[in-house]
Amino acid sequence: MKLVVEDFPETLSGTLEGYIAALNKARRRIHEELLVINSVPIKPMSHQIEVAKKVIYDMDCRAILGDEVGLGKTIEAGLILKEKILRDEVSSALILAPASLVQQWKTELEEKFNMNFTIATSPEEFMERFVVASIHLAKRERYRNSVVGRSWDMVVVDEAHHVRNPKTQNYRLLRELNSKFMLLLTATPVSNSLKEIYYLGDLLRPGIFGTYREFESLYFSDKKGQSIKNQEELRRKLSEIMVRNRRRDVFVDFTERVVKTHVARMEGKERDLYDLILDFLRSEENKLRVISYAKAATSSPRTVAKMAWKALKREENLYGREALLKIYRAAMDSPFTKLELLKKVAESVEGGVIFTTYLETMHEIDDFLQDYGYHVLTYHGGMSREEKSRTIEEFKKKRGFLIATDSGGEGLNLQFENVMINFDLPWNPMRVEQRIGRIHRIGQVRDVYVVNLAYEDTIEEHILRILDKKINLFRSVVGEVDAILGSLERNFESIIADIIMKSRDRAEMATRLDMLGDDLEKIRSRYERSMEINDSIFSQFNLGIGGV
Repeated sequence: MKLVVEDFPETLSGTLEGYIAALNKARRRIHEELLVINSVPIKPMSHQIEVAKKVIYDMDCRAILGDEVGLGKTIEAGLILKEKILRDEVSSALILAPASLVQQWKTELEEKFNMNFTIATSPEEFMERFVVASIHLAKRERYRNSVVGRSWDMVVVDEAHHVRNPKTQNYRLLRELNSKFMLLLTATPVSNSLKEIYYLGDLLRPGIFGTYREFESLYFSDKKGQSIKNQEELRRKLSEIMVRNRRRDVFVDFTERVVKTHVARMEGKERDLYDLILDFLRSEENKLRVISYAKAATSSPRTVAKMAWKALKREENLYGREALLKIYRAAMDSPFTKLELLKKVAESVEGGVIFTTYLETMHEIDDFLQDYGYHVLTYHGGMSREEKSRTIEEFKKKRGFLIATDSGGEGLNLQFENVMINFDLPWNPMRVEQRIGRIHRIGQVRDVYVVNLAYEDTIEEHILRILDKKINLFRSVVGEVDAILGSLERNFESIIADIIMKSRDRAEMATRLDMLGDDLEKIRSRYERSMEINDSIFSQFNLGIGGV
């Protein structure tokens, strides 16, 4: 919205104060409206809307979005970007994120803001108007010229604490970018020293803090920059480029999560099938196939059989055909122990949402529970919007069990339910969090029960242990896992696939998975220390939407 003549007095009579009052009135009218609010399928929270207004009108869209984890910095960035597009002030945008979050950004922008971004995997794709890419890819020599050799209307950097060191390639890449607007998203602007906020601020507005020596002299009260002097002056400077809301100021505390894991033992033909699949995958070169078959191996034998039968029709290699035929026959002859584990859980709850990755598994669970007299509904990506809506209404009225696939479960709001069962486990930790988020969300008034089903001594059990014990996924605030995994330069699923392909047997695979867990535990510890330092520093200021 632009200022129009009607916003001002018709004649040039009156006092200077009157003109200023008219100008302020016009500005308030602008502040009261954002075009984006009525143009997207989501309903942003009030603090997210206020952040968008502040960054657009007071910071000229060059800002650090420093909200604490779980307050929706992605939504805030999406609101700002979409608003500038609707006002014809942005026609190109680049989003740089850790590799593990690239697909998530693309999906959220499409579903929540109706924006279509290209995931850049080649230099040519950086010539598109709207691009999302891994920052680790963008900084490589092959891609760098394409990234910095053009102008961008807006650049968004997620997990921006990875670019606060001026000696790194990440920082130099951002310094060379030609962009009108820039948003830096991070819940931890500071890791060890206040000097890191200096370099983030200097990226946004070169010279805002003067030289580094001036900044150090003016604001450091100790050599490390962990203790501050001239707090009010620093707060005023930060308020020009940074917004930081705290959970305790925005949210009433969420209800608790209660997590339980039940383990089934694989024996006999079921274990033989699992070992047969692992032997096959160790000679496999296609990571996507490794991931698919290894996940299916702990989902259901019929799912494995269906995948093997489809692959058989396309397989030309004789060894491959023989291996797939063995897997198919073993899967068709295998028992399905996890269903009995589900029955025990079903007997202890009144109903709930059951998540599975595969349609075939969903159908098997459906038949099994119905045979025992349970009211069961299914929810998957192949259903129309009307079918999905009717299913949710019936589930809300009659309860029982709703079996959902991950593709079908996106966007589900089920806070009227408080039991969720992971029948099989996604290897992508963010996907696990998304499942939990279907019921553990604003509006949930009861404690939430998350039940995990797993096969003993399998990849699934090892990953579950890593997610639970090492990075505390099931009890984390939404977004914390993103911040932790953002430190990995490779996709989590890809790392697991490499471990499967390089391990000679189950024992070696278990050892490698334990080492991965130890690495993630160290990353989480560093993250927690960083959060403590940020809380210590920024608790001295009020940079929230009501504090400046």
